[in-house]
Amino acid sequence: MSCLPYLVLAATMLLLAVLPEHTQTMLSYSREGIAAAEYWRLLTGHLVHSNNWHLLMNLGGLLLAMLLHAGCFSSRQLALYWLLCALAISMLLYVGSEQIHIYVGLSGLLHAMLTLGALKDIQLKINTGWLLLVGLIVKVSWEQWHGPDEDLAKLINASVATDAHLYGVVSALALGLPAMLWLKTKKVPRR
Repeated sequence: MSCLPYLVLAATMLLLAVLPEHTQTMLSYSREGIAAAEYWRLLTGHLVHSNNWHLLMNLGGLLLAMLLHAGCFSSRQLALYWLLCALAISMLLYVGSEQIHIYVGLSGLLHAMLTLGALKDIQLKINTGWLLLVGLIVKVSWEQWHGPDEDLAKLINASVATDAHLYGVVSALALGLPAMLWLKTKKVPRR
């Protein structure tokens, strides 16, 4: 099992959570900050949280992703997928969700992680991959239609960025489907 990337990500989020609030604010996704060339926010916004409940829920989601798919990818693959998906989610928020000025949390990237894992399961002919993928698509579709959960927003003391969830699934599909097709058509060398 390749648990190390998950543990490093969890440790990073915990470390950032103890930093002073003004430092965390400097790391959050901020539309105005990005417009002012503070490009680190495209990545670091996924690592800081609105409060401890938000952090705890995201750590739980990370644990779920790890338990489901830690053995599916190498550490290098995970790091690359996570980096590319985080950038894609942030850029899609910037161009496609102008109403979102501030974004924090791992939830968009968690949706990407679960989607990538579902695609890997499908590739490995594990039927629950289809169930997970359909479930994620239904969930983000429901959120787009009905809007964010108000009780959850109160708990995390922030608006739930349902667009980030959608962009997480979309970015993972955009990355994962071509990789699946390439691996499917790639010829295995004969011995």
